Amino acid sequence: MSPVLFFRHVATKRLKAFSLVELAISLVIIGLLIGGILKGQELLESARLKTIMTQLNQYRLAANTFVDRYGALPGDYDKASSYLKAGLKNGNNNGMIEGFGLSASGGASGHEALSFWEHLAAAELLPNSTPPSTKLGGLVTVAYAPLDGMQGHWFVIGNANGSKNDGALLTPLQCLTIAKKLDTEDPFSGNVQIRNGVQKGGKGGHCLKDNKILNTATKDPACVLYVKL
Repeated sequence: MSPVLFFRHVATKRLKAFSLVELAISLVIIGLLIGGILKGQELLESARLKTIMTQLNQYRLAANTFVDRYGALPGDYDKASSYLKAGLKNGNNNGMIEGFGLSASGGASGHEALSFWEHLAAAELLPNSTPPSTKLGGLVTVAYAPLDGMQGHWFVIGNANGSKNDGALLTPLQCLTIAKKLDTEDPFSGNVQIRNGVQKGGKGGHCLKDNKILNTATKDPACVLYVKL
């Protein structure tokens, strides 16, 4: 073999070896980047869920402070226009925050679930007078005995569905994470409960399996979360 061909052969082998090393390093870097992105998304998701829990605690504290101060529930307070702000709608002071949450329909007291936020804002206990949104979208509303087996007042975390807030918003895993932090993971008992959310088109979601177990296999928004006030 001539010297020229020999050196060309050696250079080609070195180039091939260098290319394989480069490729291996590139794959490692890509893997680290993907892992970092996925971990970042996981941390962001966790932060958003914690923000929702913080929101609910803030609203609960505001409502309890209102009751201590005025002797009535926000929204149900029958002297709101006199002692809070002129023009506010008064409740009937029957101990129930009535209404569907996103409209004033449902009779004379149907505005109360909307007025809940207006009364709290007028009392300077919350900054806004409308149902608040969450970091995952959707809204937080208040309802009295929203479903069978749910007594008392509940926060409803879901998407708007007409006058109600029972549209699918959260995935089963998101709901499970919040439920385990605040109460138990049983969707049908305790102070945190989970139900199928109404999907667009009026069809029910697949948040829960037929045996009332969370369908954590689905990654799509399918659930509504109910948290005791």
